[in-house]
Amino acid sequence: MADIESISHSGMVAPDSRAVHTFYETVLSGVREETVSRSYEGTRGGNAHSCGILGDYVFVTFPRRRDVAPLEQLRGGEDSFRHGFAVSRTRFDEITQRLQEQGVPFEGPLVHPERGPLGESIYFRDPGGNYFEVCWRRDEDVQYNPVRVAEE
Repeated sequence: MADIESISHSGMVAPDSRAVHTFYETVLSGVREETVSRSYEGTRGGNAHSCGILGDYVFVTFPRRRDVAPLEQLRGGEDSFRHGFAVSRTRFDEITQRLQEQGVPFEGPLVHPERGPLGESIYFRDPGGNYFEVCWRRDEDVQYNPVRVAEE
């Protein structure tokens, strides 16, 4: 049995943190949080990171520039990473519609093989050039590793 239960967060490059967070809030219904890490000293006495939250998943943005693949490349390539999120079938349609309404280019929906766990996926990029996949699962009613909610 694995000692690791899940991925808790990702660090992503966001040359324009505001644009990236606005994208997550507008398109994916995320929320923004500000955190400060005192475990290492930055130029202001602690290193501030803006964080976004999608469901129970946290992403930390780093305001750095980097080389970005051409914008028309929506699924990434051999040397790129993609963040994948599973949503309900209904939510999948809502996100697809929201991408269209916001004018966000995306690829898909791609229909996966019938005998596999994934139903459909869409692929897109955020304003920082990060790659994303949103999918719905045919086995969405199966609970593989339930998350315990903290008691009050």
